[in-house]
Amino acid sequence: MKSRRNGYVITAVAVALAAICGAAYLLKVPPFAEETGDIAAGAVCDSLGLASQAADALESVLPAETSYAFNDEVHLRVDDQDDSYRSYCSVSGDGDQLMSVRTEMMRDEPLKSWIDSEVAEFASREQLTPFTANDKSAASPSVAAIFMPCASPGKIPGGQYNISVVVHLEKAGKVSDADRRATLIELATSTATYAYGKAKCDASSELSP
Repeated sequence: MKSRRNGYVITAVAVALAAICGAAYLLKVPPFAEETGDIAAGAVCDSLGLASQAADALESVLPAETSYAFNDEVHLRVDDQDDSYRSYCSVSGDGDQLMSVRTEMMRDEPLKSWIDSEVAEFASREQLTPFTANDKSAASPSVAAIFMPCASPGKIPGGQYNISVVVHLEKAGKVSDADRRATLIELATSTATYAYGKAKCDASSELSP
């Protein structure tokens, strides 16, 4: 009888340990926690600008994932008479979309019109505040956008053309709203600087060389 009781106890303990280990694995409790993947500078979208700085910025604002993937599409201008420059960078982690960065050359328009058409879908107007002195811009903890001069009036039919950059953070890591906003501004600025050169811009801007 005693041996049978001991057998029951051993079985119960084994079942309990198995349940605890299973829960720890599902909840990613050490030692079952998955390692966080690194964002290598060489994997970052070229359109984000200086790769090492972009990688550091992304690691500081994105959620911890086991792996990250980047997709970068850049369409260069054929000549100085067209407005075809555009780029799109998407960042995903473990299969989920984390961030998108859209750049497009378009005709200049008032700040409100540009925000309504390009930025407002990602944040309310009450959340958006400017971050540049002269160029049109808007930022919040979820989006940072800049509308900088690119082609001077007369270079392309229709007047002045600008570069529109919109960085949208879809999923964030454990970082304050202020730090998220500052990092998104950094990414928007570096992307705009890259686009200024690749789009053959000539108009004066805060970000022009």
